[in-house]
Amino acid sequence: YFGGERLTKTKPTMTPLTYAFVVFSIQIAIVMAQGTVDAEPINASVIADSSISGGKIYNEKLAPFLIRLHLVRHGQTHANVQNLVLGQGDSPLTDDGVAVAKLAAASDMINGKLLRYWRAYCSDLNRAHRTARIVLGLEDGDGNVSESTDIDLILDSRIRELAKGAREGYLKNLSYEEAIATRRREAGVSENTEIEVPKLESLDEAWERSKHWIDSIIKDVSDDFYSAHGTKQDQNKNKWSDSYGYGSDPKIYDIFALSHSALIRTIIHKMVGPELPSNFATTEEGSLLIPNLSRTIIDVRPFETHSLKKNGTPRWTSSLFRLTDVSHLADTSQNRPPYL
Repeated sequence: YFGGERLTKTKPTMTPLTYAFVVFSIQIAIVMAQGTVDAEPINASVIADSSISGGKIYNEKLAPFLIRLHLVRHGQTHANVQNLVLGQGDSPLTDDGVAVAKLAAASDMINGKLLRYWRAYCSDLNRAHRTARIVLGLEDGDGNVSESTDIDLILDSRIRELAKGAREGYLKNLSYEEAIATRRREAGVSENTEIEVPKLESLDEAWERSKHWIDSIIKDVSDDFYSAHGTKQDQNKNKWSDSYGYGSDPKIYDIFALSHSALIRTIIHKMVGPELPSNFATTEEGSLLIPNLSRTIIDVRPFETHSLKKNGTPRWTSSLFRLTDVSHLADTSQNRPPYL
């Protein structure tokens, strides 16, 4: 879905033989262009059920399960309203941020009651942690602990916001150099003096820790699946149900993850970038807009390789299911301020 609208995929009009030849040709071209791409995710829209390793193509079957990542942004903060860069700094939720989180908590589409998550994660930054607790019913929005859910929420620093260096705590329209100069002035030192600034993180560094998080989930899901349904015979006996109770093939493991706009944006571009429409939900600067409390859903389908079942790095494909969807906030008043 894009903003709640289903993505439709047209089927190829060519014959199966011709189609297979075209797919194989694309695979060969990718191998020649990229060489070795071990331990990297492979976009499912390019390679259906094959993988590339060491410049060779191996026919690999997809595992009989998939991981469905529900990536949700935290609620509105005071820094959002003030148009400040937060990064790995923090800011409390506004009253409106709490109210919209409570609205999400009332929706069975996302609160973990009808849709049962196999596991729930959140960033270890407080704005994300509190939003997740409200959405999942662990607190009532007034800070009171609730006993209405049995969800075990896991804090994980690998899905915290990108570290944005000297700009953290300053207006978004301030350049990095201007932020450094401002910090020097505030510290009362000359323009050539070295000063200590918050950590600055590249997109690739943020993706690396995010991918490590995803790989660890795949391994845990793999252990869970194969320990219960280890043999082909056992797998064939099962009729899977998704988290809503509907029939599902393959088996679906739903993962809730409450995180931050820049990190979610990075994950989207790295995992399903080719699937994004060029003119959808962009800011004036050209980056994908991630509204507060919006949910992006990405399906991760591992390959059934030996490394998946042992200690190696999993190999997987990914595809977009929903993008920055806010349908679970359908009752939000039109008079509310825009999501930031």
